[in-house]
Amino acid sequence: MEAARQGAALAVNELRAQLHQAPDDATLQKLRAYLADPGSLTNPRDHWAHSGIICLIAETSRGKAKSTAWFMKFQRESGLGECFSRSSPAYGRRREWSFFDIKLAWDAYYRRR
Repeated sequence: MEAARQGAALAVNELRAQLHQAPDDATLQKLRAYLADPGSLTNPRDHWAHSGIICLIAETSRGKAKSTAWFMKFQRESGLGECFSRSSPAYGRRREWSFFDIKLAWDAYYRRR
């Protein structure tokens, strides 16, 4: 009985933490998980991320987010800029790409390095 209570308490605490998480943080975690394990999402074309999230996937050697200049180079050299994008529902003019296209671009960009 006590083990069940502890298990339930852990599950409730985890759900609370997820509810208090910022939407961009949740998207970043999902995107990182998808890049590490493509099987983690059933339809990656239904999930979207903007450049700010993409810059946070991997930090620089100094532990900071990648720069806008890095993103422009990444977008150009990986082909992400040629992929279909949409206007962000939350940020208006900011463009978003599907997780599927981000993974293809990520793999192409870092495979060459």
